[in-house]
Amino acid sequence: MWQLIKENPLAFILSAAVHAVVVVLMVVGVDWREPPKKIVNKVDVVQARIVDDSLLQAEINKQKQLQQEKKEQEKKRLADIKKKQEAEKKRLADLEKKRKQAEKQAIEEKKKKQEAQKKAEAEKKQKAELEKKRKAAEAKKKAEEKKRKEAEARKKAEEKKRKEAEAKRKADEKRKAEEKRKAEAERKKREKLAQEKAEREAREREIAEQLAAEAASRERASAMLAIKQKVQQSWLRPVGSPTGLKCTVRVRLIPTGDIVPGSIQIVKTSGNGAFDRSVEKAIEKAQPLPVPKGTAFEQFRSIDFVFDPVE
Repeated sequence: MWQLIKENPLAFILSAAVHAVVVVLMVVGVDWREPPKKIVNKVDVVQARIVDDSLLQAEINKQKQLQQEKKEQEKKRLADIKKKQEAEKKRLADLEKKRKQAEKQAIEEKKKKQEAQKKAEAEKKQKAELEKKRKAAEAKKKAEEKKRKEAEARKKAEEKKRKEAEAKRKADEKRKAEEKRKAEAERKKREKLAQEKAEREAREREIAEQLAAEAASRERASAMLAIKQKVQQSWLRPVGSPTGLKCTVRVRLIPTGDIVPGSIQIVKTSGNGAFDRSVEKAIEKAQPLPVPKGTAFEQFRSIDFVFDPVE
């Protein structure tokens, strides 16, 4: 209680003043006045038998006027009291408003003070955290610096090792290149000799093949000439056939020189049927035809030749 009064003295004073005014208003507001006495119009009884009506009326009017004035005074007095009560009520309301404002202000000041205290504590905590972070950052920076130096040392060692390995690699490459060069020169020499030998053998084979081809050609030509001569010896000119006729014949043979049955074929006719048939008969009659032996016969399995009696 005393702590609250010490913290908010102005609010306490205003509150006490408001309560005191309320008590005074309650005391003043009680109507202590005596109840108004009933006005009795006292009329002097005139012991007279004859009364002046005008005087009586004037007296009555005077009494009425006095009563009216008293009523107006009473009304004015009551209005003044009411006005004072309203003014006092307004003053008390203003005091209550000020008290509430003072309380609100006190609460706000207390809230501000608490907020300021919280802010100060938060700032203090934030500073402590920042200091902690700063120290942690410094420790981390030192650790990173140490790590960096160690990495640099390792890097230098690795660089030295790499250079040594590079020098060794270059020496090995140089040695291998020299060995490769010598091996390449030896290989080229061997290839050149092999190529020269292959070219020489190819020329020899070419000459041998050419000689064999020439011999085969001569042998074929000789065999073909012999075949043609034997067919011509077996041929009989058909009666009435004109001279100058010739035809091309295809024949299939076996190694004995005999003709495969039904294989005689006129490839290019002479234009004279009797002449063509006579040639076919001459070929059949001339078998076995003189063909070469061995591998040379392969060229005579199927032969085409021109039959010309004049040749």
